[in-house]
Amino acid sequence: MKLFKTILIFTLSICLFSCTEQTEKKEIVAEQFKPEWSSLHKHQTPQWLVDGKFGIYSHWGVWTIQYAEGYMGSGALPLDEAISKFTAKKFDPAHWAKLFKNAGAKFGGPVGWHGSKYLHWDSELTEYNSVNMLPHRDIVGESAREMRKQGLKTFISLHWEMDNDKWIDYGKEVVDKYHPDLFWVDAGFGGTKAANHEKVLNRSKYIGEGKSSRRSVSDKHQREFLSYYYNDALKQNKEVEFIYKSYDIPPGVGMRDLENGLLDHTAYDVWMTDMDMNICPDWETHGWFYRDGIPLRDANNIIDMLVDVVSKNGVMSLNVPPLADGSFSTEIENILLSVGEWLKINGEAIYESTPWVIFGEGPVDIDSGNYIFHHNEHFGKYKFSEKDIRFTTNKEFLYAISLGVPDKSITIKALNTNFKMHDGFIKNVSIVGYPGKVNWTHNEEGLTVEIPNNLNAKHAVTFKISTQQ
Repeated sequence: MKLFKTILIFTLSICLFSCTEQTEKKEIVAEQFKPEWSSLHKHQTPQWLVDGKFGIYSHWGVWTIQYAEGYMGSGALPLDEAISKFTAKKFDPAHWAKLFKNAGAKFGGPVGWHGSKYLHWDSELTEYNSVNMLPHRDIVGESAREMRKQGLKTFISLHWEMDNDKWIDYGKEVVDKYHPDLFWVDAGFGGTKAANHEKVLNRSKYIGEGKSSRRSVSDKHQREFLSYYYNDALKQNKEVEFIYKSYDIPPGVGMRDLENGLLDHTAYDVWMTDMDMNICPDWETHGWFYRDGIPLRDANNIIDMLVDVVSKNGVMSLNVPPLADGSFSTEIENILLSVGEWLKINGEAIYESTPWVIFGEGPVDIDSGNYIFHHNEHFGKYKFSEKDIRFTTNKEFLYAISLGVPDKSITIKALNTNFKMHDGFIKNVSIVGYPGKVNWTHNEEGLTVEIPNNLNAKHAVTFKISTQQ
């Protein structure tokens, strides 16, 4: 009996010690991120975002009302009057989520705040919100719920400049209420995009030629918010990412975003571009919100941008602007569905892919732009063709994607026998989505592929290349 009691006490002691240790470990994990850059640098970009490559978000709200009725600039409609017209009578977040999914997106969501004190969520911090005022709906909450039903990660973007403490309060409220998978902030969070434009900075070097007038969140408040967001993700047992402009926070703490921007090189940190579907003729009419008469990027252009970004280790978030009533135009829906159809066929070269040693070849060169790559594709000036090739890899395959439909044949010069693909390295070449055999030759001039007469391809054409193991 004494022996049994001894064994029982020993077993309970071990269990108690083990349970206490596990509890302590959980507490340590929950407090892992401190409001210090060295601690926040331990954050890792989620693999689901690196693999997902493509998402959709939407600029929509009182500014859409102002644009729709021609009130902008000095004649802008007063905020309360714009809100009185924001009925959102056709806002259907379930339809948004299904449309985004069918377009091939892996994450999606609305703009949560933009350019006024009016918020698109059920806020307890201000009466100016979409639940307390028209349209009396929790736009962020409803959208997040429907995105998750479709298996999409949730995205929210906040575009504001305000008092540091108020910024923190609003940001924390969004985190507490909705636990977004992606938290995206505009230039007001750190101000370095404007500082580059004003020649205060040259990339991340201070040169002080100009003078910046842009307000931004303080270093202290940045660290406070990021630790709060990342620790909330640990409590929710989920992997999240914070997305920022330019050089607004130290590298490795989140993912940097280029506004309507393309890189001219392969980045060695995964990055994002938020690309506007609107193509506006000048800065006076630049888009983001829907306006009648403004041309849109077609499916071919969107696919070309996506392939270019992915080949350079990037992720693309496409801004898709709803009409003032919350619906999408037929033209926009058709464009998105065309992108989705292309991705259904060619997705193996995009989703879960990684860049190759070079991103591509061809005549189009990307300009760095005034903001250091920001806005260099703002006006839709880049026109890719079948001669522009972009490379990705997935598993044992190399993909060469022609940003157009070649006529009769194509020679991919980078794959010549004097560079990476030496003689005999290539075993087979096929065209993704085409069931027939493809004829090809490989020599010091490059890889030449004959294009089948019955290919019937739209947009970019993906060549799948098997190599020796």
